[in-house]
Amino acid sequence: MIAITPKNILVVDDNKNDLLMAKFVIKRMGHNPILIERPTQIIDALQAQPVSLIILDIDMPGLTGLEVLKKIKKINNYKNIPIAMLTGHSEMSNVRTAISTGAVDYIIKPIDPEIFESKVKKLIGSTDENSKSEWIEYEVKKASDAEIRVYISSQLVSLGEVSLTLKTFQSIPVGLTFYAESQLFHELEINQPPLKVESCIEKDDYFLARCTLMGLSEGDLKKIRLYNQLLMKKSAA
Repeated sequence: MIAITPKNILVVDDNKNDLLMAKFVIKRMGHNPILIERPTQIIDALQAQPVSLIILDIDMPGLTGLEVLKKIKKINNYKNIPIAMLTGHSEMSNVRTAISTGAVDYIIKPIDPEIFESKVKKLIGSTDENSKSEWIEYEVKKASDAEIRVYISSQLVSLGEVSLTLKTFQSIPVGLTFYAESQLFHELEINQPPLKVESCIEKDDYFLARCTLMGLSEGDLKKIRLYNQLLMKKSAA
């Protein structure tokens, strides 16, 4: 039988029933649950002992889970601790924002013990470099069924004929080329234009990424000109 090295797992939730279920599962796994009902206590808890995983409720009074997530990711000593969000079905629209801000996974409430345990096992998996060196990677040949799409949630700040600016909650590497989906592009009937990141500037709690629009036809450019002209008329009215 493989001995388990107990790890500290911090759970932040204002719902006592969810805390009780999390405590039960974490102790059954052989780890140490640290339970907090108020998000304002989280920094004190992190300073008191090393933590291997943070499980953070997305909907709490006072500071929301998203606000706490952003604060943690700004602190060098804690920003690399994996964070999973606890979320109800009604809050799923916030999950994409949480993932783009730095959360690594989410757990649906009410907590299902088996799903909760499997996610915790994955998130605090072995960090033994010797075991990692034994892993085998298999090359995937180029094929349409092996395509992977990576989504970065962002807001369109400005749109020009040759470039646009995005507001995002994580840094985007300069030089990265990617395809963009947007309701605005859909309305303008511009099909997923490729973008190349020219700069990414960090602000208070977000990033501004300036991207070059690539491969647009003259017809697409005319649509963008018309759209900007309409915006100028509205602002002047």
